[in-house]
Amino acid sequence: MEELESKDMSIKPVLFFGYDIVMSFVSAFVAFIVSYQAYRAHTITRKKSFLALELGFIFTGIGLLADSILSYAAIASRIPHFFGVGYLAYFISTAIGYALILGSYIIDRVMMEEAVPAMVPIARYGSLPESILLILIGVVMIQSMINLLMDRSLDKLLIAAAFTSIFLSHLCFMIQALAFASLLVIGQILRFIGFMMFAVFIIRVVRAG
Repeated sequence: MEELESKDMSIKPVLFFGYDIVMSFVSAFVAFIVSYQAYRAHTITRKKSFLALELGFIFTGIGLLADSILSYAAIASRIPHFFGVGYLAYFISTAIGYALILGSYIIDRVMMEEAVPAMVPIARYGSLPESILLILIGVVMIQSMINLLMDRSLDKLLIAAAFTSIFLSHLCFMIQALAFASLLVIGQILRFIGFMMFAVFIIRVVRAG
């Protein structure tokens, strides 16, 4: 549990707490928007990969929202334990979300359809949990790069860029947990950019349908 409570005041400057909470809340909001757009894409295309994507972003949004709320509660109540509980909820939800996203690729391959890449969502600050999430998103990022090489379309480019941005955000969070707290700012921005790219991609799919 010590690893999951790395968001401690002694590790991360106090000035970052408000920024962290706000960005997590905003990212959660974007995740729910992407999930809704994935739902619309699923109703139009009937592809199960979009259903997996929808559920993946729901789990991600719930995790981020829980983390931001509990982080605020930790500061307001002066009970640091809430930081660990919030991050644990975030980590579990994000891991499930990534698993669902990986599953969307498998579904597309099994059904032998034209791949409409799936997506992913977000991350945080324990070195061990972040390294696990980094590996998971790394696998998805590599697959998206392969898809881009096979089909150099704008949609594939958006997906590859989004996964790369999220991968880099996890890398920043992992390093931040070990040493450089300032990387939190960069990581949050990269994650937000990745989410927005996913939103643009799914909106394009919905409009095309």
